[in-house]
Amino acid sequence: MINKPEILVDQKALTGEGPSWDAQNGVLYWVDIPRATIYVYNPATRQNQGIDLSKDFSSIGAVVPCKSGGLLFTPERKIAYFDFEQPTYQILAEVEEDLPGNRFNDGKCDPYGRFLTGTMQNLPDGTPTGSLYSLDRDAKVRKLLDGLVISNGLGWSPDYRTFYLADSFSKDVWAFDYDLEHGSISHQRTAFTLQEGNGVADGLTTDMDGMLWLALWDGACVQRWDPRSGELLTSYPFPAKRTSCPVFGGADMNELFVTSAAIGLDDSDWQAYPHNGALMRLKTEFSGMPSFPFAD
Repeated sequence: MINKPEILVDQKALTGEGPSWDAQNGVLYWVDIPRATIYVYNPATRQNQGIDLSKDFSSIGAVVPCKSGGLLFTPERKIAYFDFEQPTYQILAEVEEDLPGNRFNDGKCDPYGRFLTGTMQNLPDGTPTGSLYSLDRDAKVRKLLDGLVISNGLGWSPDYRTFYLADSFSKDVWAFDYDLEHGSISHQRTAFTLQEGNGVADGLTTDMDGMLWLALWDGACVQRWDPRSGELLTSYPFPAKRTSCPVFGGADMNELFVTSAAIGLDDSDWQAYPHNGALMRLKTEFSGMPSFPFAD
């Protein structure tokens, strides 16, 4: 029996994205990309606090907690630190100054606390101007991969020897060998291929069985895939057409938090999917991989 998803916050986010579970504080961070807003959702109180940075930035692609406190986030083509105490932010790095039409998209940290994040055109036209980057604790940025159109969902296998990446322009979700010691990727290959017409690959996460959970933009679902066999195992429907990114969290790491987007939808979409742009949760029988903080 598949549980029904629960609407946590009917935010109607334009492009809700980038959920990251903070196990230490028991909260979920997520963003609304074009509104340049970071949200902090507390499941215990069911409060969703917004940090609006739209006066300074046109987008925020991802957010993760920092080990020492505060947040790492990606406004436009920058990587920045947000200090809750002040509150204020500090720009740590900037990429692709020669590509002003690009912005950061999805991002997350590996177990060593490196932050991996990719870029895309803000208005994608199919040109592969995007790249995947890694930021270490010294705020040094390395390019890991280029030639991407819409760098999107990323995650690791339970042994951290395999790294997964989705480019929303491609029907393929890729796997790479991952060198955890050095934070490098190699041996790119196809993990699985989406069927035509079922939506676009967006954010992803992994569970402790090594299966991938992939949100399908325009697919109104999150799918569970076996990346070793390329087999689709289960499809979980959600009441939002543009499901965008899943992450596991909760005390037992079995709750799947899922963001969604309300941008670009018409009346018929709203009639069919009344909770576009909502933050949702699905309680599962699986244990998810943890979200790691940035090792600042």
